[in-house]
Order: sequence, then C-alpha cells, then structure tokens
Amino acid sequence: MKNLFIFSLFFLSSFNLSAQFYNYTGPLPAAIPDSNVSIGFPVSVFGLPPQINSVFGLAEVCFDIMHPQASELVITLTSPDGNAIALSVHNGSGGSNFTGTCLQMNAPASLASSWAPFFGSYIPDQSLNILNNGQNPNGIWIVSVTDVFPMNIGMLNSLSITFSVNPPPDPTVNPALCTTVNAAGCVCKDTTQNDCDLLPDLVCSYVVIRDGWNEYPGKVDLPNAVIDIGSGPVEMRPTNFCFCDTISVSCSITQCPDGTSPKQRVNQRIYHKNANGQMTFYETPAGNQSYHPTHNHVHAEDFTEFSLRIPTLDPDPDKWPVVGTATKQGYCMVNMGTCSSIDSICMSNGSVITDSMLPNLNLGSVTGCGSQGQGLFVGRYDLYGPGFGQVINVPNICNGDYYLVTKIDPLNHFIEEDETNNIIAVPVHLTQQSGPPLASSFTYAVSGLTAAFFNYTAGVTRTWHFGDGTSVVSTLPTHQYSTPGTYIVTLTVADSSCASSSAQSIIVGGTGVGIAVVESGIFNVGVAPNPAGSNFMVSWELLNPSMVDMEIFNLLGEKIQSYRKDQGFPGKNGMLVSGMSPGSYHVRLTANDMTVTKRIFIIK
Repeated sequence: MKNLFIFSLFFLSSFNLSAQFYNYTGPLPAAIPDSNVSIGFPVSVFGLPPQINSVFGLAEVCFDIMHPQASELVITLTSPDGNAIALSVHNGSGGSNFTGTCLQMNAPASLASSWAPFFGSYIPDQSLNILNNGQNPNGIWIVSVTDVFPMNIGMLNSLSITFSVNPPPDPTVNPALCTTVNAAGCVCKDTTQNDCDLLPDLVCSYVVIRDGWNEYPGKVDLPNAVIDIGSGPVEMRPTNFCFCDTISVSCSITQCPDGTSPKQRVNQRIYHKNANGQMTFYETPAGNQSYHPTHNHVHAEDFTEFSLRIPTLDPDPDKWPVVGTATKQGYCMVNMGTCSSIDSICMSNGSVITDSMLPNLNLGSVTGCGSQGQGLFVGRYDLYGPGFGQVINVPNICNGDYYLVTKIDPLNHFIEEDETNNIIAVPVHLTQQSGPPLASSFTYAVSGLTAAFFNYTAGVTRTWHFGDGTSVVSTLPTHQYSTPGTYIVTLTVADSSCASSSAQSIIVGGTGVGIAVVESGIFNVGVAPNPAGSNFMVSWELLNPSMVDMEIFNLLGEKIQSYRKDQGFPGKNGMLVSGMSPGSYHVRLTANDMTVTKRIFIIK
C-alpha cells in the first residue's frame, strides 16, 4: 500500500492532470456494413503512464454512429492487453442513431434502460473500469461494431477515447437487482412464491403483421415479431454436438457433403430463483441450430410457422383449414427493441404489454446470431420484416377474406410459462389473386350420423372435405359419419380462374328423424350486406312454423348476441342486427333441430 501511495504521488506530480483525448484518425465517415462481420476502428494511445487504474485510467468513450436501427448493432472496446468489454449490445428499442453519445460510469442512465436516438451520456453495458486493470494503456485500442441484421447500413462519423485522473467508479450495486447472477430482485410469475423457474413466454405481435403484410399475385409476404413477456429470458445454448443427416461431425465444418449446413443440438437454459435470492440454472434439450455461411449467422431451426387459413367457430386458429403454409427454418434471436410505449407492438390477448408490466425487464445474458448462444431478454422482441423468407405461396386462389396465422415454436422445443398463446390470427382481405371471390358458403342439415350439404353456386366444381379424412367431388352430397363428434367441413369451389373455400364446424351424432328434417327446417339463410357496416340483415325461409334462435359468435367462440323469435311463420323471415363492432363473426340460426351457420365481416 505504501509503494502504491508513493507511485501515485510521483505519477500525479510528474504527469499532466488534465484529461487526455485520443481520436480515431482513419477516413471518416466510415461505413458499417450489414454483413454480421465485425468492423474494427483503431485508436492509437501514446504518452500515458505505464499503468491505468482507479487513480488514473479510462474514463469515457464517445462516438457518433448513424444507423436507422440502433438495436441491430453490437459495439465493443478492446484494450492493448486483449481484454474486451461490451459497450452496447442491441440497445435502442427500435430507434435510430448514436448522436454524440458518450459512455461513462457516472452517467444518469444506462443504454439498456433507454431508447434511441442516444444523445448525451450513458452507462455502457459493461463497466469501463474492467479495463483499468493495471495494464499499460499505450498501444492500439479498438472499437468494433457489428451489424448483426441484414438490410440497413450504418456510418461512423467520429470516435474518441478519454483517460483522466480518478475515472468515475461503478454505480452502487442495488442488492435487489434481477440479473442472471443475482436473483434477489427477481419476481416469480406467481408472486406468492419466492422459489421458482423464471420461464420465458413467447408471443407474436398482432400489430406488426396487421400493419406490415404485403400481397402479390400468388403469394403473401408478412413480417413477424417474437416477444418475450415472461418472467425469464429464452436462451439457446450450444452443446457442441453437430451432425450431417444422422452422422456426427465436427462443429467447425461449415458444409455437409450434400451441400447443406450442419446442425447442432442446442439446450434451453432456464434460470431458477432460490428462496435465499440466489440464481441458479439448468439446461434442457431445445432442438437444433444451423450455420448459414451466406450471411455468417447461426439460426434456430423450426422456430416459426406461417399459414393462410379459413376461419371456423373453433377458437383455436391452429385447427382452421389451411390455404397455404410456410415455415421459416432459420431464426436468429436478437434483442431488437423493448415493449416500451413508443413501440406499442407488444400485445397478448388483445392487451398492450409495456415495460412497467414486466418486473424482470431485461433479464438475460445472450442475444444475437452467434454460435455461442442467443436469445431474447425479458421484455425484448426480435423483428423480421417482410422479404426475409416469410412468404406463403397461394397460387390460383380467389380474392376474398382470409386469416394470416403465425405460430412460434410449433414443435414445442422451448419450455414456457404459457404454451397456449404462441399463435395469433390476423384478418386480411386479398385483392390481387386470380379472380373474384366465388360463393363457397354452404348450409347443412344433420340427423344422427348423417349430414347433407348444400351449395348452389353455378358453374363451379365443388370439393367437400368432411373432416373425418374423407372427401368427395359432388354437387349436393350426403355423408355418413362413423362416430359422433365435431367435424370441420371444408368446401372448395373452383372455376377456370381460381378457387374459394369456406369451412364450418358441425356436430353429428344427436337424435333426429332422418335427413327429411331439411324439409321442415330452416333454409336459404342469408346475411346482407357482407361485408357490412354496424348494421346488417339476416334472412331465412321456413316450410313450417318454428321457433327460431339466432346467436352471434366471435372467432374465439364467445357469444356476442342472441335473439329468439317465438314463432317463425312459413316463408321468408328476417331480422335486423345493429351495433356490431368491426371484426369477423359467425351467425348461427336454429329451427326444428336444424342449424345453419353463416360468416359476416363488419367494417367501418
């Protein structure tokens, strides 16, 4: 201690006490390509004493970087002794640019808790004092910038490093912080518990798909944002077990003999909060990852699935009939933004999720497209825009109303808090396909295990899929089911230009008096106009007097309205429905034990 004190006195008396600035002297502005390759900007430091520490050391790093998506960047600083720290790892929350940004340990806020544009002083992701380790500072310091996501190019306009007397110490550590090494401040999903797994909860952004999908003849292209709104991060960790087909190979190779990329088994790391506030973790198998040499990324396999579907009354969109489907095999897990109010893209079950609702916000340790681990922190989302392989090919379909359905982790590789909210359905109206909509809606009558189906569209071929694995091309078929139950029946009508489809859930196996029930039931049911404003008319015909029940359901199967006409008279009948909110609904009419369901779109 005495020697250190004497050295400090000598140093302070023999060296200029003013701060020492060093600039990057290369060509400016300097491009930052979107190639996922690290670009190093060297800063030559000279004339300083042979050691840096808490008496004199690294105090500040400043730079000006223009980039339309700051969260795509990973910025690090490497000292002459080879040690490196992370200055900014995917910070920005969807904003642009580091404009005159200075990183210092006594700044009023951290990059991780702020959003771009970054202007002024911030605390970096890792402490600058890690590098004040007694090393000789004279030599080459390198600030490296990596743009991990293709599409946007950035530009470095300035860069400087500052050394000074008494560099600011690290901020006082809050013992109640929630980090991957300190669980004292972490909150369990069940807030009455204090010993729990901190699991992720992955959801898709309804808003991103609704506002960003594109249509082209024969295909639909859509964006997707995956958000972690759970109590813990989702983390994918390599196992160093790689294979081509079923043959074990070295994880250092980049191509299999058949030209495909090798795959590596990965684990999901799950963090656990102990009752004493300690953080532990365990790992469990979570599928595969593969290396994509064309853009130097490692991708999670089988992570998302996309489809264009026809809705039914079933509340689970995963059971709706499929018009077209696609799977995005490769998916990086990158913190592209946070659930802050400026984004408004984080939603679950129709409710907007904000940072303040997530007590373990920013919990996590790995993110990006690297081979040594990737993931999403709590409250962070990863965004893939249209044009990145999320294309559903739908040749020869007609224009009309469909739903885009997106599902995360369709093979359930990852353990989550809620496995039921990984799927969303977004209504879309297509206008650039092969022809105008064809009348594909149908009515039916059920008696026991027998169902009769009716569609009177002229000049079309009708293909019926009865939901029990059988199908037939027929005009007005009658189908005999083998067992009672609920079946999804799909009708596809096609002419020379295109095909349209509709689907309904039917229940068979009840009591009845044979198919002749249609002779005394309800028929010629219609809803008009369709699409409609807030009001529309439901019409039907009866052969015999009957009590008529009408019910309106949303796509979750929830009853919105119900009506009863105590006595319906033979012939044409009608009822005006009013006060409906925009959306897609099913109108179900029942008379004489016969049920007919029609779909209606409400727009304003």
